[in-house]
Parts: sequence; C-alpha cells; structure tokens
Amino acid sequence: MKKSYRVLILGLACSLPAVQPMLAQAGAATQTTTTPSAPNNWEKEYADGKSAYAAGNYREAEKQLKAAYRSARDFATNDPKLLNTLNDLAQVYRAESKYQDAEPLMERYLMLRERFLGKFHPDLAKDLDALGRVCFAQMKFVSSEAYFRRELAIMEKKFGPEYIDLIGPLTNIAQSAQALNKYTEGEPLLRRTISIREKNQGPDHPEMATELNKLANLFVAQQKFGEAEPLYNRALTIIEKEYGPNSGNLLSTLDALGNLYREQEKYEKAEPVYLRALAIRESTLGPSHQEMAGALDTLAALYNKQKRFQDAAPFYERALQIRTTTLGPEHQLVTNNLDRLAAVYTAEEKLVEAEPLFKQAFSIREKETLMSLRSLAQVYVAREKYFDADPLYKLALAIYDKNAPTKSKPKKGQVVANDPPPPYLLETLDEYAVVLRKLKRKGEASKLESRAKPLRAQAAVLKSQK
Repeated sequence: MKKSYRVLILGLACSLPAVQPMLAQAGAATQTTTTPSAPNNWEKEYADGKSAYAAGNYREAEKQLKAAYRSARDFATNDPKLLNTLNDLAQVYRAESKYQDAEPLMERYLMLRERFLGKFHPDLAKDLDALGRVCFAQMKFVSSEAYFRRELAIMEKKFGPEYIDLIGPLTNIAQSAQALNKYTEGEPLLRRTISIREKNQGPDHPEMATELNKLANLFVAQQKFGEAEPLYNRALTIIEKEYGPNSGNLLSTLDALGNLYREQEKYEKAEPVYLRALAIRESTLGPSHQEMAGALDTLAALYNKQKRFQDAAPFYERALQIRTTTLGPEHQLVTNNLDRLAAVYTAEEKLVEAEPLFKQAFSIREKETLMSLRSLAQVYVAREKYFDADPLYKLALAIYDKNAPTKSKPKKGQVVANDPPPPYLLETLDEYAVVLRKLKRKGEASKLESRAKPLRAQAAVLKSQK
C-alpha cells in the first residue's frame, strides 16, 4: 500500500499551539545580571511587534521583531529581553508557517534556557514540544521524534507514567515513528495512550475515540485490517453514545471504516458505511456543500469498481454540479469529475452524452497548457533566452487557433465587438512579436502585430461599452 504522510503532517501542523503569551520571564534566568541599556529602538520595536502580532498582522510583526532581534544582540544571553525576542520572533514565523526560519531561533532559545535551567527542567517540556512540531512540519521526522522523546522523559519524571498529558508526546512520538515506517515502535506507544486515557477518564470517554482511531490508522498503514476494524467500531460506539447517531463527529471514523472495507474489496460492507456518512454530511452541512462532492465521488467510485455504472452516474453528476457551482467551471476538480462521468457514460455506451464531457475536460486542460506555455516563455524572455521562448509561443498560438470559433470575416476597417478576444491572446501576440524581433525575424513579427491590431481595437470597443 502506498503510504502518505500528508495527513500526519497536516494533523501536527494544524495542531501547532497558538502562539503563547510572551514567554520569557525574569524567572527564566537563574542569576541576575546587569543588562546594557537597550541599543537603538529595542523597546519600541518589540512593543510594535507584539501589537502587530496581536492584530494578526504577521508581516509587520515579523519586520518589527526582526529589528528588535538585531537590537538585542548585545544583551546578555540570560537577559529576558533577548529570550523574549528570540521566542516571539520564532512564534511569528510559526504563525506564518515559516518553519525553516523558526527552527534555528527556537533551537537557540532552547539552548539558552537549558544553560540556565538545566536539561531536565520541567519548563523545557513546552519548548521541546514546539521544536518537535516545527521539525515534523518540515518532515524532519528523526529530529521531531528526538524532541518529543525528550519532552516525554521530562514529563514522566515530574508527573509519573500515567499522567494524562503524556498522551500528547506519546502520540507525537508514534506519528514520527510511523512517518519513518517504524510501526513496531509506534504501536506500543499508542496502546499506552489508550491505557492512560482509560485510567484517567474511563473506557467510554469521548476522547477515547481519538486514541482508538490513531491506533487503527497505524494498523491500516500496515494492512492489518483485522486489527483495525474493531477499533474503528469501538470508536463509533463511543461517539454515538456521546453525540448521537447522526453527529458530524462520526464522519472521520465512518470514512476510515469505509475505506478499510474498500481496501479489502468488501464492497457490500463499505457501501452502507459510505451512504451513512453521506447522509450525515447532507443533514449537517447541506446538500450543496463542497464537502458533499467528495463523499459523492467516493460512493460513485465504489460503484464503478463493481461495474455498477448506472448507480455511479447520478453520484458523479451531482458531484460535478456541486463543484462547478462552488469552484467554478474550469477548476481542476471539475475537470477530473468530467472525465470520470464521461468514462461511466462510455461504459454504459452513452457515447453521445460522453463526448461533450470529454471535450469540455480537454478544453480546460488546453487552457491550462496555454497558461503554462506562456509562463515558461516569459521566464525565458526574462533571461533573454529567446530561442527557447520561440517554440513555446508558437505552440500556444497553435492551440489558440485550433480552438478559435469560426466566424465570418468583417469588412475592411470594420471593428466587431460582439465577444471579447480569447483570454491572453492579445498579450501572447504582443510578447511573441517582441521575441521574433529580438531574433531578427521582423517579417513574422509584423504579421503578429497586424493580427493583434484589430483585437486591440475590439478590446477598446468592449471597454468603452461597459
């Protein structure tokens, strides 16, 4: 089975804790020192950075706190001002998902805190957790596991082996190990989270479902479907008891259970699970919600696998309608939907219905190709690589011409402005003409400029009519 770490990464990245209040306190240092007077404008820069962050203006917060960090470089290493600046700039980077920039600042902050507090001080646990999450978000799983293990050791020493807040680092270690394909290391850690949850909150606590799902997901990654299924079912029972049989809280577990059955080709078991998840989404989100399209696609694909094309078609049709409305008619997901629905029609021998869908999908992809060709050509032009840009513009114009509707030619001097020119055709003609002139092919450039002239007049007429 192809394994993906996207869900794991998103799970940890999205669970990055909100930026903490400005952390460094006078007590962070174990000795008092005489701090130099703040050079430049540290006080103002730092205060402005804090205010900008509080207002959600991360760009300005980054600018001000970077200035404050430069101003703080001459401070003593145990000065709370330096510690505050290091930590808060790192947290702004985290809020901006600039994990690569945050990591070295957080490492230095941790190093300074260790110097004055010791490597096993309980206050370091949250710093290690934050560094582990930042490394995980960058797919540095070896580093993230090491930080989470240090966090766990500190917390175990202070609180004991059954403290409920150990669940966080235990889970994070397990997920780092899973990302490294170390499943045998992850399993006992996740079993321990279940045990801790049971001892602290009881076997039917709603949060127990989360722990059960994590262990089930680990088993699925190893294709141990028989061990995963009872865990998913137990999680469903807990959630139903707490929230009711139609709660949206059931959806992730229902989806996972349906996928488990589908992977085993137990389609008769997967279908009612997917149908239930679809019904819950429709009742909680509404029939036209964008999330409905994915659930409809899943069911249609299940029917398609079984060659139940007549059952698949209406689900693909409905998914296409939702995505066209919510995402626009030329979105990539719409294109994919067009292909799938057309393929089902073809399998049903509804060739007349399939043809326009395939054509529509092809047209959308050609437009995407046009944009890519022109963008690459622009890069070559910017680098003065005109010979490389030439064939790209030529191909782009060939695609334009192929798709251009056939119209009767206007009389000489007449400007017709019924419809706007194709998107970016005028710009492409102008850009290609410049390239041809750079290549000393003036005759070809003149032809393109002549072709562009009525289009420019047409665009001007349309603009004046608005």
